[in-house]
Amino acid sequence: MGIEGIPIFLQVSESFSELISHAGTLAKSILIILLVLSVVSWTIIFEKFRFFRRSDRQSKRFLSLFNGGRSLGELATGTEKLSESAEANLLRAVHGGIERGECTSAGLLEKYLESKVTGIVSEWESYLIFLSTTATISPFLGLLGTVWGIMSSFLSMGVRGSASLYVVGPGIAEALITTIFGLGAAIPAVIGYNYILRVIRRKEDQLVAFSARLHGRLVEADYPNTAPGSDPKAAQDKAGNNVVTSSL
Repeated sequence: MGIEGIPIFLQVSESFSELISHAGTLAKSILIILLVLSVVSWTIIFEKFRFFRRSDRQSKRFLSLFNGGRSLGELATGTEKLSESAEANLLRAVHGGIERGECTSAGLLEKYLESKVTGIVSEWESYLIFLSTTATISPFLGLLGTVWGIMSSFLSMGVRGSASLYVVGPGIAEALITTIFGLGAAIPAVIGYNYILRVIRRKEDQLVAFSARLHGRLVEADYPNTAPGSDPKAAQDKAGNNVVTSSL
């Protein structure tokens, strides 16, 4: 229990609120900036977490269909509802590219797949720069407010001619509030950034592996179309240089 029967945590809370309300203009400005950074960071973290969770579920459903032997054309048209599955989006993009004549050879198909994979990963990494920036600048913003508050306390000591805690204590406590807010914004941003980046790298590896499977399935689709009695080597060369839209 605290003074006069008031719980100590209530006393601290009241003192904390009072210090914020009596903070200077610069300290309040820094606290508002840190609060905005923290709210946006938490929003990004939660949205990314929810997106990747839904994406994983949809990718599992799509891969079960892909491994079930369905034609790529059926998969492209029958999985439009799986809009958050990277593998499904990649297949639909390749299907459209082949229909537009943008993947007329195995080499062009490989480059097309690489560009689409890069685009998907770049979309996953969107807003991560905000988390990285928040984690970097928040402690420095807090330190700026702390230094400014301590400097004000020393000036107050000079004006009043006293170095007692009664004179410098409130100013130092007010200064340290910005440090607390700075760390409170930076720590979740660092944890969220590292976690999301790890998830992205894992999903990127899975997407690259699926891209290789899709490329092989499209290229090898030409082998059964080789005419009887033809040269196997010529058939293999043709299969390596042409991707037929009929395979979709």
